[in-house]
Amino acid sequence: MRLQGKVALVTGGLSGIGRAITTKLASEGAHVTVLDAAKTSRDDGVPGEDFVRGLATACLFCQGDVADPQAVDEAVAATLDTFGQLDILVNNAGVTAFKSIDELTVEDFDRVIRTNVRGAFLCARAATAQMRRQAGRGVIVNVASNFAFVGATDAVAYCTSKGAVTSMTQALAAEVGGEGIRVNALCPGATATEFNRAHRARPEIAAEWEAMTPLRAPGSGAFLATPDQIAEAALFLATDSSSFMTGSSLVVDGGWNAR
Repeated sequence: MRLQGKVALVTGGLSGIGRAITTKLASEGAHVTVLDAAKTSRDDGVPGEDFVRGLATACLFCQGDVADPQAVDEAVAATLDTFGQLDILVNNAGVTAFKSIDELTVEDFDRVIRTNVRGAFLCARAATAQMRRQAGRGVIVNVASNFAFVGATDAVAYCTSKGAVTSMTQALAAEVGGEGIRVNALCPGATATEFNRAHRARPEIAAEWEAMTPLRAPGSGAFLATPDQIAEAALFLATDSSSFMTGSSLVVDGGWNAR
């Protein structure tokens, strides 16, 4: 129960990595507000309200777009009304457009930047303001990607957005560290989620991802991370286990960056 008495806001917390992080934080005693653009999970169709009712602690579901300032402010306000504080923000919400540069439209590019960068900024700004009101203590975990540091086929918009998130992480960490607010980036590699299922089903993409990931799971030989493995790293960044870390990017990619 490393997060007993803490309150977290997880964006995109209804599916995939975000869902695993939400479940993990709640299992460690945190009350969690899930802010998600969808009403139901991509993983299994479970409605947001039903999902949070099944968690280990009292939790809250808010539907809204992280790129909408009003939706973000409403989610923070609902969190404070329900739980009275906000100690942890996990900026997990994200979209992608797996297209070649010739197929990628301006609209595709803007949509990815709007959610992944603007959304992370809006949530971080709102959370920082509240954490300052709480005597300047808190934790922000920005979920970026190993693609912030390496290139990948058909991922120009996504790589660009995640590189921006890691830079934002460093800048914000430098700005608020003196107030005791820690800001780190979590950078997953290839992970088995619905978010990328159709893309990684393409034989050439599967071959690229496998070739670039040297680590294999004992027994199965799997080269994709599970959402739970990424959630464990998020928990580390959210707790005092990482109490002297800020401005860092924690890469959890099975060694892709070692290539």
